[in-house]
Amino acid sequence: MDWHLTPGDRIERAELHDRFGGRIHPRISPSKASPNIMLFSTRTAASRFDGWTGEHVHFGGEGGGDGTDQKLTQGNGALLRHEDEGRTLRLFLQPESGPAEYIGAYRLDSHMPFAQVEAPGDPRRPLEVRQAFVFRLRPLTGPPRGLPHRAAAVTQRRVEKTGPGVRLTLPGQILAPAQQAAADMLARYEGFLRLSERSETAGYRITTGHSLSEIHVELFDHTREELVVPLASRARPGVWEALGRLNDQARFFTPAPRRALLLPGQPDPDLMDLLLSQHVTAIWPSGPFTYARSEPGPAGTRP
Repeated sequence: MDWHLTPGDRIERAELHDRFGGRIHPRISPSKASPNIMLFSTRTAASRFDGWTGEHVHFGGEGGGDGTDQKLTQGNGALLRHEDEGRTLRLFLQPESGPAEYIGAYRLDSHMPFAQVEAPGDPRRPLEVRQAFVFRLRPLTGPPRGLPHRAAAVTQRRVEKTGPGVRLTLPGQILAPAQQAAADMLARYEGFLRLSERSETAGYRITTGHSLSEIHVELFDHTREELVVPLASRARPGVWEALGRLNDQARFFTPAPRRALLLPGQPDPDLMDLLLSQHVTAIWPSGPFTYARSEPGPAGTRP
């Protein structure tokens, strides 16, 4: 069955599938009647990563709407195997109503077929995230029209300096109360460092290779060479998570920085012992414009 659509042509989806096969509802619709896989970019949340980078079309994978990680099965798996199975990727823009617009023919980038990204999970729990795939498509019929611009995926690690500040949410999400409290607490401490101690401070945006997700370092005190993570509660589960964040972020800096946890108040003795055993400094407000610190001793010792 010959493909007769050219970029810019519009066709009702029911007619498209009647002619070329595939199912009418999925975002990724492999056909058994023709050597094609139809891809549909919409204006819904499922298409939040779709767009044109100037070299690739980014097309977000399907699945994971229940809050689980996406998998390379079903439509995602068919897309990944399209060249081995002799299929062409056909991209369409699908409005909320009316015909779909054919954008063009594509194939997966053979060097880096997809990037991983953190995405919102269950809409009922907007602060939870899941792992998702963003496929990288190379055009066979020229650059696309009508797609939003998207930043390209990086193949190697990139660390960029930014202004300090808490950035804990994904685009379109809002800070939870605890996150907002941590952001406010960090802003006060960062102001104290700059104004009272004349410290040089910065934030960092880190992108790992083969990923579109970013790691945000909220505050790096370059005067002390100290990485600071804020935590609005002294509850143990939150401390465990914060220690993991510190260890994750610290590995991107050479030499290895000091690590510090900014808390709303003085830790109790057992929590203090936990932080010191991990060689992490505790910082907490001791007055309206002052802060106390608990410094760890040499490796393997308590002060």
